[in-house]
Amino acid sequence: MFKNMSLATKIIVLLIVVVFGVLSIYSFFQIRKQEQLLYKDAQKNHTLLLSNASGVFEKSIWELDKDIAYKGMQPLFESGTVSRVLLYDSKGDFYTGMRAFESLQGNIETNKVTLAPNFKEFKVATPETPIFPYNEIFSKNISYLGTYSDHQHRLATTLWWKQDSSAEPKIIGYAIMEFSTKYILIRLQEQKQSFIFLTIILSSIILGLTFFNLQMSVIAPIQQLMKASLDVANGKFTKIKKLNSNDEIGKLTSNFNDMTDKIEKNLNLIRGLSEAAQEIVKCQTPGEVAQVYGSYAQKLIQAKRVEVWIAQRESFNFQGKNENIERLSDKKKISIQDPVYQKLLSTKDFFQSETAASELEQALIFPLMNAKNEVLGMVEIYFEKSKTKYEEEETRIVKGLSVSLITAIENYWHVLKEKENANIARDVELASAVQDSIVSKEMPKSKFYDIATFYKTADQCGGDWYGVYEFEKNKLFILFGDVTGHGTPAALITAVTRGASDMMKQFIKSDIQSCEDFPGLILQYLNECIHDTGRQTYFMTMVACLIDFENEKFYSATAGHTPPAVVHAAENKIVAKYIYPKGGSRLGFEPNSIYESSVHDFKPGQKIVFYTDGLIEGENTLRREYGLKKFKESIEEHGYSGSQMMVQKIVEDAYNYFEGVPQKDDIALLVLHFTKKVG
Repeated sequence: MFKNMSLATKIIVLLIVVVFGVLSIYSFFQIRKQEQLLYKDAQKNHTLLLSNASGVFEKSIWELDKDIAYKGMQPLFESGTVSRVLLYDSKGDFYTGMRAFESLQGNIETNKVTLAPNFKEFKVATPETPIFPYNEIFSKNISYLGTYSDHQHRLATTLWWKQDSSAEPKIIGYAIMEFSTKYILIRLQEQKQSFIFLTIILSSIILGLTFFNLQMSVIAPIQQLMKASLDVANGKFTKIKKLNSNDEIGKLTSNFNDMTDKIEKNLNLIRGLSEAAQEIVKCQTPGEVAQVYGSYAQKLIQAKRVEVWIAQRESFNFQGKNENIERLSDKKKISIQDPVYQKLLSTKDFFQSETAASELEQALIFPLMNAKNEVLGMVEIYFEKSKTKYEEEETRIVKGLSVSLITAIENYWHVLKEKENANIARDVELASAVQDSIVSKEMPKSKFYDIATFYKTADQCGGDWYGVYEFEKNKLFILFGDVTGHGTPAALITAVTRGASDMMKQFIKSDIQSCEDFPGLILQYLNECIHDTGRQTYFMTMVACLIDFENEKFYSATAGHTPPAVVHAAENKIVAKYIYPKGGSRLGFEPNSIYESSVHDFKPGQKIVFYTDGLIEGENTLRREYGLKKFKESIEEHGYSGSQMMVQKIVEDAYNYFEGVPQKDDIALLVLHFTKKVG
């Protein structure tokens, strides 16, 4: 509930609690102090009364004259507080006494006094009801016996007498005076009423004055601050009337007005920067960007002139040669050797230019840096020389505008790059289409053999290629090669190879006289073609193989290619054996290379596996290569299957080993199965 109160209500409640609490505590201790003083004075006064009357009491007991005792007692009752006076002899027997009547209200009526002789009930030292704890008292001092009932107190003294001046004094009796302190209660009650009344009056005055002062100096300004802050939140920048005080509230009001001015200025600045960013983004060329940038810089920071310099797109990272930046207004260029350029690259922060267009102006140079901390250019801000100090706020404005400028420049470069990439993509797409057309897809069909293939490039265009040619009945010629590298250049080399191979087929006689030398001669011919085309930059490995199904032989030659594997059954298991023909240099490496052929048996039921190194050199997540050993194990495991199933299983084993690691080279695989004996 307290937290939901307004500030004024909280202050009133706190003031009431504090003021009443303080005054109440003060009144309590003052009344308590006054009470102690009154009781102390009462004891002192009554002690004095009893002490003055002691001489009369001593004489009355010595002379056994009660009239003297009564005359000594009567003045005691004139105080209005004494209720009884009792005299005892030395043995403790009651001698005489006097008491005052009390009204029904308990007030003592001193004018009604009666003698009280022989009050045996007042006898002292009876074991049942002792009046005071007395033994022989050998001192004339008054003894305070304390309170025996509410507001009733006793004083006792010893009565002494000596017969003559030379005799020793002796105790002849005792005197007891009882008195009431009810009057003290009455006075204390009057003081309490006075203190309560005074507390209310003082509290009201203090509360009124304090609250009025707080209302004028604290609450009202805070309420104004609250209203003004709500106006600021709603976009209305209301200022508070300045107070004529230098206290905290006055300083807070002044600071709030300053803050309001800054917020309004910053919002206008943000709007200006946002508007500038939108306008800059709409620009189509760097020239338009620089023009819009300059106009907003002049508007926001009152610059006289703005010049924008940007780097050449091809060398904006300043890592190559012939680096320079160009001023967009007049195409003026400065190279990296220029002192201004060197300072720009070394500091990468704004600095004052040493040259200006006139004596009335000066210039600051700001670098244009992208997110990679690369300098894309610079901006020259010219302003009047009378403005000796460039404020931090203006620096932030320039940097804020520069972000939009840098974004616009990079977007422009990105658009140009996308256009270039689109052209390159079309070229790559065309090259991919060409390569797709040059890889043999329709395999020759025969009842004596079966062929299955797999081909996957690392890029859009690949460097692996194979061609399958049927020269005459029961003779098949296979070319299986791999261009160094992959991508568009490799695809173009494979296109040359395909073209040369097709042209070669047109000039070969159907009757091949020398089968053994034929693969080597073909590699020699292709070597010359690739050497002239690749210009000793692109090379190709290849294996050439002529299969004679009728004679159950195959003839092969290699130009640095991976060895083919012959698969056959032996002792109820599949065995794969790599064939290593006499090797020659890679195609295109040097002219006039000689490639020798070799002959091998090839029986029905056997298979020949051709492949490229992209398969055996593929790596897993631990960067370990697949290798010839694992490839051979996969061939032997699936050697009982048909060609198509065998290719599928071998590829699955390899890609399972790669564990999702992207292939770094093209992969090609061909399996030829000798299914049936000819004739």
